[in-house]
Amino acid sequence: MISWIRRRRRDKQRAREASWVKERVVLTADSAGYLAVVFEPMGAVYEIQPGEGLVIVFEGPATHPGGVEHRADYVSVSPGLVGRMSAFDSAGDEIDLETAVPL
Repeated sequence: MISWIRRRRRDKQRAREASWVKERVVLTADSAGYLAVVFEPMGAVYEIQPGEGLVIVFEGPATHPGGVEHRADYVSVSPGLVGRMSAFDSAGDEIDLETAVPL
């Protein structure tokens, strides 16, 4: 009985994720200086140097897969309410969202 419940939960999760949208956002620093990117809700800060970029990939429901908010001195990125977020540096290496360092 317990395995049947787990299997049903897993099937429901897969069905929900099959309808998710994937959105890619590229953030770059201007030539004047670096750009600070804050991963919410973890609060880790990643700095993009001039000439570099950061690719943020949001996966989630079509209504709110994730978001980018430009603040006065930094950019805040956050996953959707039930979605996932990934980040990749200019070399294509994945960034750990909790520590803001390449994995």
